[in-house]
Amino acid sequence: MADYLPLYRPGHTVTFNVSADVVGGQPVEVGDADWSVQPAAAGSTTVVGVAGHDAAVGDKLTVEVGKVIHEFVASGAVARGAKLAAAADGKVATAAEGGLWLALNSVSDGGLVAALQL
Repeated sequence: MADYLPLYRPGHTVTFNVSADVVGGQPVEVGDADWSVQPAAAGSTTVVGVAGHDAAVGDKLTVEVGKVIHEFVASGAVARGAKLAAAADGKVATAAEGGLWLALNSVSDGGLVAALQL
């Protein structure tokens, strides 16, 4: 995914600096500098939102924030209604606890899951 738009966007976008290369559609977390983001690590509790496009270190990045419905690639099977967290490689997985998104459909590993940002 080079550029990314959410399925539905009643929220807002915020521009951040990039502290590690990002791919559009990846969950991003607080980076290693003020007002910066990087790809979210598996199980991250500091996810800011979802990258709106590809960006390299030093670039500006538009991040989708707020109550937004995103489409992610699932890491493992996901059941409709499950809470989701960031997983490896820019994917999402069923959260062990908490969760940042709510799955709106069920998918198998590698499927596209629509998820409401909580």
